[in-house]
Amino acid sequence: MTPSSHPHPRLRWLCFIALAWAVLVLQAGGFTTSIRAGMAFLDWPLSNGSINPPGWLTEIDKFAEHSHRLAATGLGLLIIAIAVTHRLRESRPLVRLGSYLLFGLVLLQGGLGGLRVLLDKLNIGGDGNLKAVSFAVAHAVNAQLTIGLLAIITLAHTRIWQTSTASAPLAERRRGLFAVGLVFLVILIGAVMRQNHLTSWVSTGFSEKIFLPEGDGIGWLVNLLHRSGALVAGLFILIFAWSGTRPLRRGLILSSLLLAQISLGVLSIQLPLNPHVRTVHLVVGAALFSTLCVQVALAHRRAGRLSET
Repeated sequence: MTPSSHPHPRLRWLCFIALAWAVLVLQAGGFTTSIRAGMAFLDWPLSNGSINPPGWLTEIDKFAEHSHRLAATGLGLLIIAIAVTHRLRESRPLVRLGSYLLFGLVLLQGGLGGLRVLLDKLNIGGDGNLKAVSFAVAHAVNAQLTIGLLAIITLAHTRIWQTSTASAPLAERRRGLFAVGLVFLVILIGAVMRQNHLTSWVSTGFSEKIFLPEGDGIGWLVNLLHRSGALVAGLFILIFAWSGTRPLRRGLILSSLLLAQISLGVLSIQLPLNPHVRTVHLVVGAALFSTLCVQVALAHRRAGRLSET
């Protein structure tokens, strides 16, 4: 099979299917964390030694964790298919290399998830759980990176990528990269907050009830950093979205996702016991991050930074 000099339609659909499936995996993982079901099974990769463990269809914690594992396995198979088909059919070096990197991220993701389970204090004993939580945070952050890279590879198979020729100024590209970096930091802090279950409600004071968290200590600080960081990152997203070349479509898409994400963040603070709101907040955050990555990649494509040859 000879590699094509143009994107193959089957590769495009394979990437879109994998991207949609990745959202399901993220939703399942986010819900598992939200209801604290990450240790519903003490073994890995099997669940209680089985791929069909008793009770997983009737008990919510087992259902959440096992469905996440099954969905993640399906995604892994899709990513293997992407890497293999890109090796056979994709002639653009950077796109092909991206598919290999994507495969590596998925392998890493599975390993991080396994270590999070196997090194939990329920398995190794002890009072603290630093090792398991650290791997859980890395697992959560790597999931966002994986979806972001998958979105960029999918973009490379679209007509938008093929027909984009306008030049993106250096300042615009730098603004985009800076916004991506800020959002990544917010994601990292959010992962630390979620995996340590440090989520705080808002203060009861009239002037503070919209923003400042309750409590004190590390929990208060992590919540404050996440919320203030989200506002700063949001500002730079808007600056990138509405400046530079052809800002209208980019601005509308990113602004809509940002508005939805901020609204869900506020709602998740007001409804701290609702796992569905927190899960949707996580998924929309991934959509915002991956869309931002796509727009920055598109800006570099227009500048000739991502070659097709």
